[in-house]
Amino acid sequence: MNYNIEFQIASIIFVITVMVVFFSKKRWPSTANIVYRVVMFLTLATLLLDVCSVITITKYVGGNKEIEFLNNLLSKLYLVVMLAYIATIDIYAVVNTIHKKKTNVHLTIKYIELAVIIMGLLVAIAIAIANPLLYGGEGKYIYSYGIPSDTVYVYSTASVIFVLTLLVFNINKVSLKRLVPIITFSIMEGSVAIVQMFNKQLLVIGFGTAISCLIMYFALENPDMNMIDELNKANKRSRDLLLNILPLSIANKLEYDAKPFFEELDNVSIMFIDIVGFTKMCSEVGGTYLVKILNDFFGELDDLISNFKVEKIKTIGDAYMIAAGVPDSYDYNCQEIVKLARQILRLLTDFNRRKHTDLHVRIGVNNGRVIAGVIGKKKYIYDLWGDSVNLASRLESNGETDRIHVSERVKYLLGDQCGYEPQPLVDMKGIGKLQTYLLT
Repeated sequence: MNYNIEFQIASIIFVITVMVVFFSKKRWPSTANIVYRVVMFLTLATLLLDVCSVITITKYVGGNKEIEFLNNLLSKLYLVVMLAYIATIDIYAVVNTIHKKKTNVHLTIKYIELAVIIMGLLVAIAIAIANPLLYGGEGKYIYSYGIPSDTVYVYSTASVIFVLTLLVFNINKVSLKRLVPIITFSIMEGSVAIVQMFNKQLLVIGFGTAISCLIMYFALENPDMNMIDELNKANKRSRDLLLNILPLSIANKLEYDAKPFFEELDNVSIMFIDIVGFTKMCSEVGGTYLVKILNDFFGELDDLISNFKVEKIKTIGDAYMIAAGVPDSYDYNCQEIVKLARQILRLLTDFNRRKHTDLHVRIGVNNGRVIAGVIGKKKYIYDLWGDSVNLASRLESNGETDRIHVSERVKYLLGDQCGYEPQPLVDMKGIGKLQTYLLT
């Protein structure tokens, strides 16, 4: 008999193409995808074994002992691979029909399904034992479709019965996308087997498995990870942008409940930093150049405060506002922010030397009760309100160049950790006359 291998060759190219496409991209690590990987390799292996059988029969007809030994060896290998393929398809069917609800009724159905597959396997094994692998006539030279295939047909029939059982029990519980490859396998396994029975020379069973392999690929859930990677990157960019605007704990809160909120905190330290003579410098050196210098300085200031337990609140023109003790309160926040203020003055000296600039600042620091939170509906910003905030701003505007101007409250909290230079009583706008100090 002359066997046609056109279907087998086309199927091999077909399956290899699907494998190249599948493995060319990252895939969702689901159970279905893992099982599908195994199915692809087993499908390719059965197709290659089919082609090998046809080549040996075509080239060596007439009972050559070496070829007969080879066919006997390959027949057993084909049988093992084909049975593994059928078992993997059954596993694939189970994976794609598992429903999430775990009521007693559904558990009972699962036990019934398990009993059906066990009984099917036992029947298949019994038939295989009763019908040993004997060769006779022309069929002895082709292991795929000779007598060894009887065992395969038994297991295939048992597999189709099992898969159909799964469909009956789960038809209303599983999405159509998951059911399509299972239905396709059942149809292809039955239809190509019938065609093969009456047209042995066509060798179309392998083509049926290749078609099933393609349908499985299209039915995979989340088959392409590229889009997921892009979404993850976009989410990370959004997250990073949010954390550049809001403290971590506030960002987490707004992420799950995006509505305004505020809270009152008793022990918060506030610092304002302002560039001295900024408006005059703009007219002298040009606004664009000066804003560039301001951006460089504020950028280095951003890097510096990342080493301290403080929060950048906002910049207003050439002013920079920092707070400590928000949104998470801690006892030594006043010491922390004054320590930062001293580092800022050192940074400014180094910045002027490196950039050949002549920037100077005033710094005001206060501690007290504030209201902190996010208000409004758009363009969220975490901000602070209260008399303590206003006083910190007044301390900055009434301070001296390159000095740290603090309130009585800050002096009390720092104690003898710093030296102080008392200032004349100053009438703070909206607050009144207060005793203040410059740190030495």
